[in-house]
Formats: sequence, C-alpha cells, structure tokens
Amino acid sequence: MACRSETDPGRTVLICAFLVLALTAFFGCDDEEPAHAEAPAAAAPSAFFKVIEDTLSSGQSLYTSLIGGGIDAARAVEVLDVLGETVNLRSCKPGDSYSAEVSDDGDIVTLCYRRGLRELYHVSRDSSGYTVAADTIPVTVITRRVEGVLETSLWEACREAGEDPRIALKLSDVLGWEIDFVTDPRRGDIFTMIYEELYCEGRKIGLGDVIGAVYVNEGDEHIAIGFAEPDGTMEFYDCEGNSVRRVFLKSPLNYRRISSYFSNRRFHPILKTYRPHHGVDYAAPTGTPVVAIGDGRVAHAGWNGGMGNYVEIRHNNIYNSCYGHLSRYGRGVRGGVRVKQGQVIGYVGSTGLSTGPHLDFRVKKYGSYVNPLTIDYPRGEPVGEECKEAFFARRDLVLKGLKSRELAAAESPDG
Repeated sequence: MACRSETDPGRTVLICAFLVLALTAFFGCDDEEPAHAEAPAAAAPSAFFKVIEDTLSSGQSLYTSLIGGGIDAARAVEVLDVLGETVNLRSCKPGDSYSAEVSDDGDIVTLCYRRGLRELYHVSRDSSGYTVAADTIPVTVITRRVEGVLETSLWEACREAGEDPRIALKLSDVLGWEIDFVTDPRRGDIFTMIYEELYCEGRKIGLGDVIGAVYVNEGDEHIAIGFAEPDGTMEFYDCEGNSVRRVFLKSPLNYRRISSYFSNRRFHPILKTYRPHHGVDYAAPTGTPVVAIGDGRVAHAGWNGGMGNYVEIRHNNIYNSCYGHLSRYGRGVRGGVRVKQGQVIGYVGSTGLSTGPHLDFRVKKYGSYVNPLTIDYPRGEPVGEECKEAFFARRDLVLKGLKSRELAAAESPDG
C-alpha cells in the first residue's frame, strides 16, 4: 500500500500534464480558426481604385487624356461611347476636367466629367453596363447696382465706376433699339443699372439678367424694366408697359464712324460722278461681324456688281435690309434660309466698287430705298393684359432701386 501511495501522485501529474497539452492543442486550434477563415478576405482584390485626374489643355480630347493616363484604348472607348450619348464630346474645351476610378484590371469603374463651370456628368458601372447621370452645380445670384457719368465712352464709364465693363454691352443690348451707343452718347450722359452677377463655388462666372436700367441722353430719359414672360424669356418695357424692343436694330454692326450718309446726289470716289447713294456707309475694320437687323428670310446672298458680296433680307411685306461690300458671308447664309435678329450674316470687307473696308447698309420700304437713320421702326408687343398687374408691381420695385442706392428693394423683384 505504501508503494501505491508513492506512485499515485506521479501518475496523477502525468495525466494532468497530458490533459493540459491536449486541451491547449484543442483550444489553440479553435483560436486559429477565425484567423484561417479571414485569410481569403485578406488575399482578395483591394477595394481601393487608382484615381486618374486631368484638366484638358488646348487641342486635347477626353480620349487622348485618358489614354495618356494609362487607360486601355478599348476600355476608354467603351466608356466614352456611353458618355457621348448624353454630351457632345467634340465640344470639349480647354479647362474641362475629369476624375476616373480605375480597377486593378484596368476597367474604368467611375468617371466624373466636368464640362465648363457648371455641368457634371457621372458615368458608373453596374451589372448591366455603364450608365450616365447629369448634374448641375448650383449658381449663386448676386444683385448689383452701378451708376456713372460718361466722359469718353460707356465702357470706360463702367470701368471708372469700378464695375465689370462688360455690363456696358448688357446695357447696349437692352437699350440698343432706343439708342445707338456708337453715335448717340454724349459727354455728361448719366446711366444707372441693376443687374445680376453669377457665382459658382465662390467664383464669378459671368453676368446674369439686367433687372432694370435708365440712361439719360442729352436730357432724354430712356428706361427699361426687365420682366420675365410666362414662357421664361426676359423682355424689357418702359414704365407704361410698352416694349423698348423695336422690330429692327438701329445698327447692324459696331462701327468706327459713318463715312457716308444717305443722299440723292453724292460724288462717287471711284466713278468720279454724282449719283444717288441710298444707304449709309459704316467704316469698320475688315472682318467686323455684320448682323441682321431683324428676323427674316434671305432674298439674295451673292455677288451684286458694285455692291460686291451682298446680302438682302426680306423681313415682311414692308421692309427689306441690304448689306454690301462684305468680305465673306456668315455660316449657312444663302438664299432662302431664315435668319434671326442679331445673327451674323456676313463680315465687313471692301469687295465691289469700294475704296476701303466698310459696310454699305440700305433699307427698302415697299421696294423703295429710305434713310436707315431716320426710320421710326415699329415697337414689339406691349405687356399682355394678363401680366400687367405683375409687371407694374415689379416696375415699382425696380424704379425704387434705380432711383436710390438701396438694393434691397430691387434685390428680389419677384419675392
């Protein structure tokens, strides 16, 4: 019995040691199982993609930029074919940019193309292929008021007032039917205008609509109130709701000076004889754009003897306008096509019997030539009866803003 007493503890120790090793081995395998299970996930392809970004330079297309970034040509074409169904990729311009996510095997997973300052196009891939979603970056509109006095020109007056001088073009567009801003302005003329500036992501991107304007030319006050028509177009009216827009523009181009006026007896510098000159000659550099003074259909576009390259537009049963000595014609201008007011129909030249670059501009009324500078062209349509109440409410707000320095009254005329 004593011998058994001595051996039992040793056997017990061995058994315990064996059990500890067995349990350790068992639970150790159990602890390693999750690590073994996670191994395939660690070996799976990365969920992160290579990002390619670029801004297009002059002469560069979206395709050539993608190829230059290492994208396979076939895969680039696959994405661009889909994108091209939504946006004209031939109109890509320097400054357009994109960001593309590319997988490890070279596929384009997403492409975000920014066209200009506001347009965004998102191309993404799913199980059925690529899809395109268009988006627009919001624009912030800020209302500004400017006033000034002419010393030399409207452009310079706007610059001296500390404003974007391009608003001079806005003002001339609005009141261009009432005032010829090349010949009519005089030193001391006064102008005031309320207009919109457009900002995108804190950056000024351009000018918006003119809200209202007043121009005093030699004591005569010309007022234009901007009013959005039911179809969304912006029209301009005087304080009584009459359109300030005329059926025809006062001038077909921006010119340096009038070199010859309408006359029944003018000495011709080439023919050396007196003969009628039933038009107005506008001296301007070769290539100066010439625009149609009104909507109409081209009655003639071609050579016309002493008038050289010549365009004649039939506007209605009363008026035709004529443009002579052109260096070339506007795109698509030919006999029978319709043109819109302000559309470029040609460019100043010196073709035909001409001593230098100028435009010979003529107007026919019922088939007879009339002096373009003295015609009282008919106005456009007045404010519709159904819109008069809304127009007069807007007019009062805009006039208050024009006559005071407080923009609050005119900041939200529709509010």
